[in-house]
Amino acid sequence: MIEKLRVTVITQDDSFVIPRNIQLLFGIEQVELVAVAKINVNANGSMASKKMLFFRGFGVIQTAKLALLSSINTIVNTFDSLFLYKLGFMKSLPAAASACGAKYKVLSDPNSAESIGWLESLNLDLVISYSAPCVFKAELLQLPKYGCINLHCSLLPAYAGILPSFWTLFEKAEQLGATVHKMDNKIDNGTILGQVKVPIPSNPTMFSVIKATKLAGGFLMVLVIKEILNDTSMERPNNIESGKHYTWPTVKQIKDFRLGGGRLI
Repeated sequence: MIEKLRVTVITQDDSFVIPRNIQLLFGIEQVELVAVAKINVNANGSMASKKMLFFRGFGVIQTAKLALLSSINTIVNTFDSLFLYKLGFMKSLPAAASACGAKYKVLSDPNSAESIGWLESLNLDLVISYSAPCVFKAELLQLPKYGCINLHCSLLPAYAGILPSFWTLFEKAEQLGATVHKMDNKIDNGTILGQVKVPIPSNPTMFSVIKATKLAGGFLMVLVIKEILNDTSMERPNNIESGKHYTWPTVKQIKDFRLGGGRLI
């Protein structure tokens, strides 16, 4: 049994679900959340870096709706920040870090010498990734005592790779889900630590699927962390060769999705 885990979260920017998932970690008695690190918005694998792709594919109205929701969250977060995030709205990663008494840092590349040096100074037991938009290299993977684990919003090995919220709807998958897995130097490739099936929302959109799977994945992460703490964690193979690895959709694929009734929000 592990008495204490010093943990850092590495993730991409999000104002909808990930801040709440971070707060869930803080609720685990034996977890000491040391830091929250956001990978820079310019990271090629981040949602924020693909604004033009979504605009060209989904059009003005749908992208404007999502932009409006994001803007509302930004306004709420700004108001919250005036009170040092004491209002508990949880609309940003800095808000989550502040609520948990953790450091907050923006990383341009978590694999850089500067980032590795900073992470090493934290004396970490575990790094948790909530869909971090880049591959972790060997030096980072080996840095924490118990390695790095990731939340991926599909039932691996199905829909490994980028944007499972789009591809599950595009291919009319019968089941949604979330997976927590160990990380290695390939995308969504490590052994599986836990999975949960997620019901398909009524009138599903990409946004509703992202929220549902991330939220379920946050609770799954808590269960996996508790198993690690209690030394009851069970690993099982992630037969990635039996699945398909997905990349960013093309504008044409997004337009085909829309023509079939698919929506961003």
